[in-house]
Amino acid sequence: MIGERLSEIRKDHGHTQVDLANLLGVTLSTVRSWEQEKSSPSHDLLVAICRLYHISSDYLLGLSDVDPVYERERKRKRFTERELAALRDYEEYLLWKKRKKL
Repeated sequence: MIGERLSEIRKDHGHTQVDLANLLGVTLSTVRSWEQEKSSPSHDLLVAICRLYHISSDYLLGLSDVDPVYERERKRKRFTERELAALRDYEEYLLWKKRKKL
């Protein structure tokens, strides 16, 4: 489970296995081993991966099928900065409208 999710998250961030290995200070073969489910990262490296990619360990370990923060970030990347600003403006409008009704 860790290997599949780690591979997906790494690719979503535009990192190669070499990039991840360099960021974590491990060898390329170590990252390959994790992604092929031949081994697992140590506790310290698991924490480092979660911090690097802003994901929960529960999601990475397969204890949860959804990581709300990761999903939110993934969805946000589909929008341009201008579109995100428009979404924030619309959110403010809806909150203002809601307060007016109360």
